[in-house]
Amino acid sequence: MSTTRKKSKAAAKPKVNTRRAILVRAYLVFGLALVFGVAVLVSAARLQLGSDKQFSEALKQKNTRVVDVRAVRGNIYADDGSLLATSIPRYDLVFDAWSDGIASMPGNIYKRRMDSLCLFMAAQFPDKTLETWKSYFANLRKNKVRYVVVRKDLGFDVVKRMKTWPLIDLGKFKGGFWYEEHGKRLYFMGDLARRTIGYIKDSVAIGLEGAFDSLLRGRDGKRMEQRMPGNTWRPVQVGNYKDPLNGYDIVTTLDVNLQDVAQNALNKVLADNEADHGCAVVMEVSTGAIKAMANLKRGKDGTYGETQNFAVDEFSEPGSTFKLLATLALLEDGLAKPTDSVDINWGEVKMFGETMKDAHKQPKRFFTLQESFEQSSNVGISRMVLKHYGKQPGKLVDHALRLGLNLKPEFDIRSSGQPRIKTPKSPDWSNTTLPWMSIGYETKVSPMQILMMYNAVANNGRMMKPYMVKEIRKEGLTISKIEPRVLDEKIAGEETIAALRKMMEGVVDHGTAKNLKSEDFLIAGKTGTAKISKGKKYEEGSYKASFVGYFPADKPQYTVIVVINEPRKGAYYGGLVAGPVFRDIAEKLYATSTAILPTLGTNPLPNAPYVLKGNLGMTKVVLNSLGISSQADSGQTGVTGWIEARKKEYSVALSPLSVSPKQVPDVRGMGLRDAIQLLENRRVAVTYDGYGRITQQSLPPGTALQDGLKIHLTLEPF
Repeated sequence: MSTTRKKSKAAAKPKVNTRRAILVRAYLVFGLALVFGVAVLVSAARLQLGSDKQFSEALKQKNTRVVDVRAVRGNIYADDGSLLATSIPRYDLVFDAWSDGIASMPGNIYKRRMDSLCLFMAAQFPDKTLETWKSYFANLRKNKVRYVVVRKDLGFDVVKRMKTWPLIDLGKFKGGFWYEEHGKRLYFMGDLARRTIGYIKDSVAIGLEGAFDSLLRGRDGKRMEQRMPGNTWRPVQVGNYKDPLNGYDIVTTLDVNLQDVAQNALNKVLADNEADHGCAVVMEVSTGAIKAMANLKRGKDGTYGETQNFAVDEFSEPGSTFKLLATLALLEDGLAKPTDSVDINWGEVKMFGETMKDAHKQPKRFFTLQESFEQSSNVGISRMVLKHYGKQPGKLVDHALRLGLNLKPEFDIRSSGQPRIKTPKSPDWSNTTLPWMSIGYETKVSPMQILMMYNAVANNGRMMKPYMVKEIRKEGLTISKIEPRVLDEKIAGEETIAALRKMMEGVVDHGTAKNLKSEDFLIAGKTGTAKISKGKKYEEGSYKASFVGYFPADKPQYTVIVVINEPRKGAYYGGLVAGPVFRDIAEKLYATSTAILPTLGTNPLPNAPYVLKGNLGMTKVVLNSLGISSQADSGQTGVTGWIEARKKEYSVALSPLSVSPKQVPDVRGMGLRDAIQLLENRRVAVTYDGYGRITQQSLPPGTALQDGLKIHLTLEPF
């Protein structure tokens, strides 16, 4: 019996082990399932919370995208509101030769569509033939080029038309074509004030474009887009993505017509004298507003263009125009009177071993201080200064420092140079520094600083800060106005200012600038002629000619400085070389400014303005906003999108223009924007020069339209 029991026990043991194994396996499976479930939950949570950036980004890339939204750069306007610079949208056509849609497209369908596309491309862009276009796209497809810019700088009208062409109409993913938008800066004055208006290029910031870049450029935005059926994208408002903030507009003090006069007059004088470079600046006396600023330099081909703002940037020895400072100091410190005499020894003396000479041998031995200024006697001014400041040179220097001639002027356009006024503590101060400084040597200042000093005398002693931007606007609304700013209420006493003004009138009446004397209005000013140093030596025959003055002398309205560097032909004296530019500017202003001719009076102007030919809708919007009545001419019938206008006393009469869809239209009398729109809609390529209204077109009106037509427009001021 015991044996039987033992066998039974032995047989029961496997049953216990099997049950235990089953339980272990069950627990193991359950544990693995639990771990897997927890992992899934953790992954889902991490994805939901955005902690798994890599996976989250991969998912987003398939369904959403974030794109940059470019801000529109602000406009720059002239004083009268005319446009100087603006941004217009332009587009580049991009092709992906191995996009998903093209890669999966049957070969026969792709070939048929591509052949049709090449027909359109050859018609729109005739620089390549039909076969050339076919070969071009075939090579891109063969080499599986993923990204290539096919055409650059396309206008909106061309892009709109191209979106209906084969393959392009399928969009980026199905057809492989898409557009990249960018802004193109358009300048309406051509070469006029090119350096003054400036530009931004390759991180180089020039002129007003550079100085006000932070305002003009605005702020780019970002936008999330979601993929929709058909591979189209729509904006979605999620997250912290921001809309772009378009740039501010700036309104300048520049007078377009006066800028044209100044630049052309400067260009003529530079060319006639084969000079290296020069500048001309016009400042409004009472405010310091810059009305014109021209800077020209001779190129290798002999023509002149704006490459540097010499009026602001060039710090050099000014020559005799600096004698105003020495004379002001003598009078203001009570050390001399205009009638005090000085021995000039007929215009040549020795000073500390150096010879001081006048430009010409003088007709007498003694000059008064006033005669020394009017005849620009180097000897007379320097000997008078040496007599009274020889033992206290710092007292003369203090006058220069008070006028800020040792500091760069606060101006809208930045300067890269630096002025220099020596003091008795300067390491290179010597016995000759004081007399030579008094006549404009051993010192470095810019034309703008000289202009400010003379303008202060014209303004009865009040020195104004020069400025060129008078208003900041946002979407047509004035955000801030820049008011004229006084730097020094009185640079000298009334007697000193009166004496200086009398001396400057004498310079033009019977002194070194008598060739500028006008029968119509009084001019006051000072000539300057200086040798130009190359390193530590003065180059023989290398001079700087300048003239700075104001008019009308009895009631100053404008101060003008003209500087001509290195004239190589004929005369080199300030009155003869720089003076003619001043005269041309003064005569233009005298003929057009009612402020200069108050006694002539003005006739009441009709309420209706002059209206250019152009778009009917935009013309009506402007006239309505100004409260000006407009109506169709009596007897005129027909309605088109384009009109010409005739000014009546208190209203504007509008007549429809006959515009044929098959002929080149007559765009003379239009503004540039309207003309470009009208011509590009007819697939005519446009180039232009000048500014204002269109006066000439290279293709006669009525010319039959055909592919590849190009037209050149000439614009002139009103």
